[in-house]
Amino acid sequence: MNRPTALLRQLLILELIQSHINRELSRLKAQMRADGLHIIERQDGNMDVRVEFCIGDRYDEAVFMRKMLEAEAANRARRTGMISR
Repeated sequence: MNRPTALLRQLLILELIQSHINRELSRLKAQMRADGLHIIERQDGNMDVRVEFCIGDRYDEAVFMRKMLEAEAANRARRTGMISR
Protein backbone atom coordinates (compact mmCIF):
# COMPACT_ATOMS: atom_id res chain seq x y z
CA MET A 1 0.00 0.00 0.00
CA ASN A 2 1.22 3.49 -0.85
CA ARG A 3 1.74 5.98 1.92
CA PRO A 4 -1.17 8.41 2.21
CA THR A 5 1.18 11.40 2.05
CA ALA A 6 2.73 10.05 -1.17
CA LEU A 7 -0.72 9.75 -2.74
CA LEU A 8 -1.67 13.25 -1.58
CA ARG A 9 1.59 14.66 -2.97
CA GLN A 10 0.98 12.95 -6.31
CA LEU A 11 -2.57 14.38 -6.40
CA LEU A 12 -1.35 17.90 -5.70
CA ILE A 13 1.40 17.67 -8.31
CA LEU A 14 -1.01 16.35 -10.95
CA GLU A 15 -3.44 19.19 -10.19
CA LEU A 16 -0.64 21.70 -10.74
CA ILE A 17 0.40 20.00 -13.98
CA GLN A 18 -3.24 20.11 -15.11
CA SER A 19 -3.30 23.84 -14.37
CA HIS A 20 -0.16 24.33 -16.47
CA ILE A 21 -1.68 22.31 -19.31
CA ASN A 22 -4.87 24.41 -19.21
CA ARG A 23 -2.81 27.61 -19.44
CA GLU A 24 -0.76 26.19 -22.30
CA LEU A 25 -3.95 25.18 -24.16
CA SER A 26 -5.28 28.73 -23.79
CA ARG A 27 -1.99 30.17 -25.02
CA LEU A 28 -1.88 27.78 -27.98
CA LYS A 29 -5.49 28.55 -28.98
CA ALA A 30 -4.74 32.29 -28.79
CA GLN A 31 -1.69 31.74 -31.03
CA MET A 32 -3.83 29.80 -33.50
CA ARG A 33 -6.35 32.67 -33.58
CA ALA A 34 -3.57 35.23 -34.05
CA ASP A 35 -2.15 33.17 -36.94
CA GLY A 36 -5.60 32.73 -38.51
CA LEU A 37 -5.44 28.94 -38.12
CA HIS A 38 -8.85 27.30 -37.84
CA ILE A 39 -9.71 23.60 -37.58
CA ILE A 40 -12.53 22.76 -39.95
CA GLU A 41 -12.86 19.06 -39.25
CA ARG A 42 -11.10 16.49 -37.13
CA GLN A 43 -11.51 12.75 -37.60
CA ASP A 44 -10.08 10.41 -34.97
CA GLY A 45 -9.48 6.95 -36.41
CA ASN A 46 -7.94 3.82 -34.95
CA MET A 47 -4.67 4.36 -36.81
CA ASP A 48 -4.48 8.12 -37.26
CA VAL A 49 -5.96 11.56 -36.65
CA ARG A 50 -6.91 13.57 -39.73
CA VAL A 51 -7.29 17.33 -39.37
CA GLU A 52 -8.71 19.58 -42.08
CA PHE A 53 -7.76 23.20 -41.43
CA CYS A 54 -7.46 26.62 -43.00
CA ILE A 55 -4.97 29.43 -42.58
CA GLY A 56 -6.50 32.62 -43.86
CA ASP A 57 -8.02 31.60 -47.21
CA ARG A 58 -5.78 28.53 -47.73
CA TYR A 59 -7.25 25.08 -46.97
CA ASP A 60 -5.15 22.02 -46.21
CA GLU A 61 -5.19 18.80 -44.24
CA ALA A 62 -2.75 16.88 -42.09
CA VAL A 63 -2.65 13.27 -40.98
CA PHE A 64 -0.95 12.33 -37.72
CA MET A 65 -0.17 8.71 -36.86
CA ARG A 66 -1.91 7.83 -33.60
CA LYS A 67 0.96 5.60 -32.39
CA MET A 68 3.44 8.46 -32.86
CA LEU A 69 1.19 10.91 -30.99
CA GLU A 70 0.72 8.42 -28.15
CA ALA A 71 4.46 7.73 -27.95
CA GLU A 72 5.31 11.44 -27.83
CA ALA A 73 2.63 12.11 -25.21
CA ALA A 74 3.85 9.19 -23.06
CA ASN A 75 7.46 10.37 -23.39
CA ARG A 76 6.54 13.89 -22.27
CA ALA A 77 4.47 12.50 -19.39
CA ARG A 78 7.41 10.34 -18.28
CA ARG A 79 9.80 13.30 -18.39
CA THR A 80 7.46 15.33 -16.17
CA GLY A 81 6.99 12.42 -13.78
CA MET A 82 3.27 12.05 -14.52
CA ILE A 83 3.69 8.38 -15.33
CA SER A 84 6.37 5.99 -14.13
CA ARG A 85 6.63 3.56 -17.05
